Amino acid sequence: GEYGGDVIIRADSSVDSLRMFSRKRFYRAADGKNGKGKRKHGRKGESLILTVPVGTVVSYKTQIGSDALIADLEQPGQQVVVAKGGKGGLGNTHFTSSTNQAPEVAQKGEPGEENSIILEMRLIADVGIIGYPNVGKSTLLAAASAAKPKIASYPFTTREPILGVVEVGQRSFVLAEIPGLIDGAHLGRGLGHDFLRHIVRTKILIHLIDGSSASPVENMIQVNAELSLFDSA
Repeated sequence: GEYGGDVIIRADSSVDSLRMFSRKRFYRAADGKNGKGKRKHGRKGESLILTVPVGTVVSYKTQIGSDALIADLEQPGQQVVVAKGGKGGLGNTHFTSSTNQAPEVAQKGEPGEENSIILEMRLIADVGIIGYPNVGKSTLLAAASAAKPKIASYPFTTREPILGVVEVGQRSFVLAEIPGLIDGAHLGRGLGHDFLRHIVRTKILIHLIDGSSASPVENMIQVNAELSLFDSA
C-alpha cells in the first residue's frame, strides 16, 4: 500500500469566516490504495485541504491543555500540514522465500496522525476603530467606507468585527470596527478575547470616545489599559 493523505489547512482570500468548522469537528483524509499485483505500489491517499480565511492562526491543542503555534497564515495560498498520512504497509511479495513464492500474508499500514487543532481568525486591517460600546464606531465606519454595519442606540449592536474599504484618491485602506470593549476585556469578559485578538495586526488604532460621558479621559485610560493587559498576556 501507499501513504495515506495529509490533512492540510490553506488560507483562501475568498473565505471570510470559520463558521463551517462549528458544524463539523472531525476531518479525515483518504486512505492510501492497495497495491494491484505485479510488485506495484498503490496510489497515495488524496489529501484533504481545508480552506480558512487569510489571517488564521493555526495551533495544536497539547495534552497538558496549552496551545502550541503551528502557523500564522497571513498570505493567500499559504498552507500547513496539520496531520500526516500514515505509511503504507508491505505487500505479500516482501514475504516470499525459497519455499513460499506466493505467501498469503501482508503487513498493515501505519495509522496516520491524529491531532486536535485550534483555528483562530485574526482580521488583517490597516486601521482599527476601538472604544467602549455605543460610542459611534459603526457610524464612523459607515461614513468613511461602503460598509453597512447595523447602527442602533443600544450597546453591543456590533457582535463581530466589520471591515470596510476607505478610498482616498488612488489609494485605499482597510478599516475595521472592533466591537465594544468593557472593563475586564483582557480576562475574556464581554467576549473580550474574541474582540481583542483582532487588533493584533492593525497598524493604526482610532480610539473613539463619547465626549458626553462623565469622564472621557478616564474612558480612554481604561481602554488603553485593557489593550496593554491583553498584549502582555
